[in-house]
Amino acid sequence: MKPAPTKTDYKAVIVSLFAAIIFWIMNALNKEGYSQKISFPIRITYDDSLYIPTQPLPEKISVNVSGNGWDLLRKSLSLYKTPIQYEITKPLKTKFLNTGMLTDSIQEYIQDVTVNYVVADRFELEFDRKIKKDFLLKVDSLHIPLKNNYVVSSVINLSPRTVVIEGPESILKAMDSTIYLKVPGQKIKDNYDDEINLPLVKNNMLKVSKKKVNVSFEVEELIK
Repeated sequence: MKPAPTKTDYKAVIVSLFAAIIFWIMNALNKEGYSQKISFPIRITYDDSLYIPTQPLPEKISVNVSGNGWDLLRKSLSLYKTPIQYEITKPLKTKFLNTGMLTDSIQEYIQDVTVNYVVADRFELEFDRKIKKDFLLKVDSLHIPLKNNYVVSSVINLSPRTVVIEGPESILKAMDSTIYLKVPGQKIKDNYDDEINLPLVKNNMLKVSKKKVNVSFEVEELIK
């Protein structure tokens, strides 16, 4: 009489396999020579009262690090919230991030692993002098949308009559010193008194002292 076949203990097999995998992973993580890319926040400091960046500054920097498997695992799981400080003392002459300085700064920032090099994402920098410029405001009186046979019968009042714009020197110097305002609407036949938005191109680098201007004038019908 043949002996009954033994039932395979699948649970024991799975546990043994899982234990073997864990042992292999732990053994592998104890070894040196692993490398990995890690990202860090970066804050670029400069004298923002005198200079202004004309393109977005990098907010993160990636580096290649190497070391023990466990150390790299801990670093990759860490959430770095405090930015690495990178100071620029001569913005007009600085066109790129200095990767050597960054490598040294990041090595001081983190421990237990070796920073090999900074991964090339975007290192270009562009700054300009920050200046202020006065602009005279005028209404484009030739294109006021009046009703037929109606005319402007008074002085066109503006408040304010000038504005100050702060921004990059190259942009402000290229702008005309007079800003012309277009009166919105159509077939105006009554006295006008309203606020008009300054017709500036949307540019986050420009800060204007006043975004709206009050415009008023009287309107009369021509008598034939």
